[in-house]
Amino acid sequence: MRFIRKPMANINDVVLQFPCPLRKDSFDKTSKGYYCNKCSSEVIDFSGKSLNELRCEMGKSQKPVCGIFKKSQLSDQFIKYAAATFFLSSALTFQSIAQEKAKIDSDSTSKANVDGETEPVFFGLIVETQAEPEGGIPKFIKTLSEEIKCPISLKEKGKCFVEMLIDTSGHAHSFKIVKSLNKDADQEAVRALTKLNYPWTPAKQRGKSLTSRFIMPIAFDPDKRRNDVKK
Repeated sequence: MRFIRKPMANINDVVLQFPCPLRKDSFDKTSKGYYCNKCSSEVIDFSGKSLNELRCEMGKSQKPVCGIFKKSQLSDQFIKYAAATFFLSSALTFQSIAQEKAKIDSDSTSKANVDGETEPVFFGLIVETQAEPEGGIPKFIKTLSEEIKCPISLKEKGKCFVEMLIDTSGHAHSFKIVKSLNKDADQEAVRALTKLNYPWTPAKQRGKSLTSRFIMPIAFDPDKRRNDVKK
């Protein structure tokens, strides 16, 4: 009897906590992939691995697994999140959520060659479900927009990016500016987020809640003297 070996299932629909701002060349090479000295953790290169190999690594690990993935291996949920919450200092920047097309910075982008074509590569911790504000992003954006006031000192429109931690109880805290626009605008963004104290549904891994990071871009338009928080 002849047995036909079934092809290994491909990795898809992976969700990461956040797009890591580090570049591949900042990691030390190991047998499994790379080692991140900043996080003191192994970064496994899953860009060419199967779904079974991913499940095996996650099954034997006692903590969230950090990996390298091609864009095609990631979920639409994460791609939309990454499009809205990019780091200007990271490997990728995005033109808009609607287009969901990556604009590649040739000087800093990590790339993978897939069937002769260049494909963006992402780094980050794998989670089952990302943290999300209760009621959804649109409701959170509307509530935050009503709280924020555009500083008088701001003369040109732009965005600042605020990083926050979402703990296991769904509390957002430890707000930090990761991309500045203007001192007063930065302070106003952090003030509004702190005062709002908006409830979140925490990220989950293996059915358990865990602390995760979230990056929120906040757009200021002095011509309108109000803010629009962009998704």
